Amino acid sequence: MHKHHMQTRRKDKEYTEYICRECEKTVHGLFTNTELRDPGLELDTLDGLRRNERFQKALKHIRKIPPGEFMKMKDAKRKR
Repeated sequence: MHKHHMQTRRKDKEYTEYICRECEKTVHGLFTNTELRDPGLELDTLDGLRRNERFQKALKHIRKIPPGEFMKMKDAKRKR
């Protein structure tokens, strides 16, 4: 499990959640930091991430990965 800062550039530890390694890589591979900070996208909560269509598609793939195996993911092509 990895600690993920739900609201970027916040020093509060209250805004962190533990998520799996693959989800952490996926969040940062799919979304730029600007998108993660955008209040309209609601990506600053676990429920908001789960409701996001792009992340839902990725979760379907992540759930198929056997425990202990890691997926390979390229960085987002957009500039961060």
